[in-house]
Amino acid sequence: MIPEFRQSERETTIADAASSEGKSPEERMAMFADLLTTIDVIWANLTPEERERRIRISEELDRRPDPWWRRLRPEVIPKP
Repeated sequence: MIPEFRQSERETTIADAASSEGKSPEERMAMFADLLTTIDVIWANLTPEERERRIRISEELDRRPDPWWRRLRPEVIPKP
């Protein structure tokens, strides 16, 4: 059995940020540009139907939810 490894959101954020520690602003900007290039490559390889499906899903997400962990916009939450 593989042991379960869990990190808190804080630990995950710290680990992700560690890759940019000590880098110059130019190096950090290059990392961001590489990320945007990666996203473009991923989207370019999706079918039009899959792109549309993902856009529909993203439209159902609330960009600034309250509480923070609730991501669905109130109008798309299923009624009991």
